[in-house]
Amino acid sequence: MKRSENTLTYVFVIVLTFMIWFWAAGNTKTDTVLNVKINFSPPEGSSSIISPAWKTVTITFHGPQSGLKSVKEACNGGLTLTVPTTSGTPVIDLATRIAELDAIRSTGVDISDIDPKTIDLQVKTMVSVVASVVPVLNGVQIRGDITVNPATVTLLIPSSIRDTLPEVIKVMATITPSEMALLPHGVVQKRSAGVQLPVPLDLPDVIVDPSAVLLSFTIESNTAKTDIAQVRVLLAGPAEDYSGYSIELPRKFISNVTIEADAELIEQIESGKATVFAIVRLASRDMELGINQKTVTSFLAITEDGIGHEVKATLEDPSLINIELEIKPVDAKEVIE
Repeated sequence: MKRSENTLTYVFVIVLTFMIWFWAAGNTKTDTVLNVKINFSPPEGSSSIISPAWKTVTITFHGPQSGLKSVKEACNGGLTLTVPTTSGTPVIDLATRIAELDAIRSTGVDISDIDPKTIDLQVKTMVSVVASVVPVLNGVQIRGDITVNPATVTLLIPSSIRDTLPEVIKVMATITPSEMALLPHGVVQKRSAGVQLPVPLDLPDVIVDPSAVLLSFTIESNTAKTDIAQVRVLLAGPAEDYSGYSIELPRKFISNVTIEADAELIEQIESGKATVFAIVRLASRDMELGINQKTVTSFLAITEDGIGHEVKATLEDPSLINIELEIKPVDAKEVIE
């Protein structure tokens, strides 16, 4: 009986020893080093942009094994610090701010070292602006209208930049010419198009929502371009007015013009079966006033059958679209003779 009691005493002592050992092991404070991604967030309700948005820091935590295990789990996936300002260049004390986080404080561990200790941030105040979307489809002629859904997008713009922009802002929605070339003609197409920002807004800080829109359109035909060295200027006006006025053109041609039109019409232009003219329309009032300059009204490609097709023209020198004129009334006596 006495031997059995001794055995139980030995077992109790062994169990108690293991319990004390495990308790001591769990409460012995040691260090662990973790590389932690720290995300920086603006105050709640603010749309400010923070740069950099995140930073990886090396943190040495000191504490018991149980706490170190918990802090590893808390740091898994990164930690988020709220920046207490909507604009400016705050300096963040990382050790203090991280130690104040509930997820870290609840573990009972301390931060014994951190690298870097501080970080300089740049916080920009952002404003929300609604911009209208302009569809741009190159390389094709469209039948009817182009539908854009949604017709507007929301831009988040740094307030300092917004002040330099016009009141009304437009963005473009485009589909690449190579993709357009593969689409069939005569049927309604629905295609997603990425939103492109104008040059002043094409910045990393600017956010577009949504970043793409849906375009609905029907292709009439494919277009092409050709360069013409000289396009003759052609005057158009009431025939009866020409008998009473003498009109001279100091410059009878427009140089270096790029023409865009239906691909078949471009082929005729390049083969000489169609000729492009720059049309200057003169009204009776223009002749009466003796104006000395008039802007080209349109560009027409006239085919061999005499039919005129309006085409799109781009000038190397845009100022050449203004045509100088010398208009003089003709003496009635000269007309009779």
